[in-house]
Amino acid sequence: MTTSEDGFALDEAVLRQRKAATERRVYGRHVPALRAGGFMVLCIVAALQAPAGVPLHQQPAWLVLVALNLGYATIAWALLHWGAGRSGRLDLPLLLFHVDLLVWLVNLQFLEQATLFFAYFLLLRVADQVGYGFRRALYYGHVVTAGYLAYALWIAQVEPARALWPERLGILVTLYLLSLYLALTGLVTERLRRRTREAVHAARALVDRLARQAADLQSQTVELERARRQAEQASLAKSQFLAVTSHEIRTPMNGILGAAELLNATPLSAAQRHYVRTAHRSARALLALIDDVLDLSRIEAGRLQLHLAPTDLRQLVDDAVDLVDLAAHGKPVTLGLNLPPSLPQRVQADGVRLRQLLVNLLHNAVKFTDEGAVRLEVQVLAQTTTTLTLRFSVHDSGIGIPADQLDAIFDAFTQVDATSTRRHGGSGLGLAIVHQLATLMGGTVRVASVPGQGSHFWVDLPLALAPDPAPAAPAIAAPVAPDATGARLLLAEDDPVNQMVVAEMLRLLGCAVDVVADGGAAHQAVLDGGYDLVLMDCHMPEVDGFEATRRIRAAPAGAARTPVVALTADALDSDRRRCLDAGMDDVLTKPVSSAQLAAAVERWTGRPTRPAMQW
Repeated sequence: MTTSEDGFALDEAVLRQRKAATERRVYGRHVPALRAGGFMVLCIVAALQAPAGVPLHQQPAWLVLVALNLGYATIAWALLHWGAGRSGRLDLPLLLFHVDLLVWLVNLQFLEQATLFFAYFLLLRVADQVGYGFRRALYYGHVVTAGYLAYALWIAQVEPARALWPERLGILVTLYLLSLYLALTGLVTERLRRRTREAVHAARALVDRLARQAADLQSQTVELERARRQAEQASLAKSQFLAVTSHEIRTPMNGILGAAELLNATPLSAAQRHYVRTAHRSARALLALIDDVLDLSRIEAGRLQLHLAPTDLRQLVDDAVDLVDLAAHGKPVTLGLNLPPSLPQRVQADGVRLRQLLVNLLHNAVKFTDEGAVRLEVQVLAQTTTTLTLRFSVHDSGIGIPADQLDAIFDAFTQVDATSTRRHGGSGLGLAIVHQLATLMGGTVRVASVPGQGSHFWVDLPLALAPDPAPAAPAIAAPVAPDATGARLLLAEDDPVNQMVVAEMLRLLGCAVDVVADGGAAHQAVLDGGYDLVLMDCHMPEVDGFEATRRIRAAPAGAARTPVVALTADALDSDRRRCLDAGMDDVLTKPVSSAQLAAAVERWTGRPTRPAMQW
């Protein structure tokens, strides 16, 4: 790991590397240079104190002193340079500092010929050790004091005339006191070093902790990313499974419902007609359950998008009430509607999903009301020039909901009575879809209930106002010739049951029908000409409905303008967009009724049909 020497680092390996490099630099270059400089200064001082009148090169004592200082400085430099990083446990600088004292005492013996003051130079050795801390400086203070005392005793033996004990004892006491003072200053340095070391350790611990946390966060990020991908894959697999399941269920459901409708059009006894209608209602209930599961799954996966358009609000509310009124036929329940006069006529909304929300609320109220009344009320809570907030309230006089179950009432597959003896059926998806749709529309749904008296559900929705449409010119109906025949249709469908059911329903509507089983045959039949409308299944062998439609749109002008309506079991919004992108004009979703077929034929051919089957 390469780092800048002057950069801040807390990594222990980097710090050890820097410490070793610093020691080699300090003890191999800086300290020897300073020592050499110090002995050069001693030589200069000795020259200044040498006897005057005699040239220095003629003074043997001075020459010996200079040789000693420079020779010792050179040897010490070589030892320190060589021993930097190699001396192991042997502390060469500490050893040489002891030898320095002896050399300094030799210099002192020469310098004292002028004055005893030069003894205080020995304190420089103590001052050098202050940076290492109190104990080392105190130790050197005692070494210097003891060394000077030994030197004084030696002078008294060798040169008694220079003993001068009163002066030397004063110097000795002063040296000791000054060395103590210098050692005490080392306490500050020692404290600063200790605090710095503690700060570095704390910072290192913090960095280590942050590094561990960063590693943990990185690991969590990887895990979350893996979980996100798995969730997306699971969501995609769920959507694909639901799409395939919906398609595979809707295809036979089209045969069941279509066959029941065709059977109902034949001469039947009263009992037989009752059985047929019961089978048809049961199949419709199963289809509604499939649609609910599919809608809830799309909402939870975030794949359901709202398609806002100008919507006739009063008509939408009337339609919702009418739909539920038909479903409640035969039940002693009165369905009511209350609209305020100030209710705007048109708003920007997804009419299909808003109608679904209201129908689910009303259907839930009717289901849990054995007798009595269900009322839908619309209130304008707030309104500006461009927006308004509406409250859709559904009151019923049904069984009510216990207070401890109100919080769970909007959960999927949840019912107030989930026991095996419950009287009211259902999957428990209706209110869950209401809650999800209200949230998707930016609104809220609430409930208040009293067991045995009824419930009150309300949804508050923010909506944008839509301008009223321009008055349309009165339509003039084109006269129909008395001998006008039904439209000629091409049905492209590979499933034999659906071929039979749809073709027979179209013939009952008065249409002439040709049937092909793949997209290539449908393309060729359109090129041959003569068809008013093509009903195109999307999934067929060889050539599918999408490619067949693209080929038809690329055909010569006459064939290219032939209306193509998808007749598919794919029920997702993305499937509808794919059909329209391929060039189809409209989409019918299986299972399809004769009424839906009649509406599509009349819309795209302009020709009337026979009355569709009414249940």
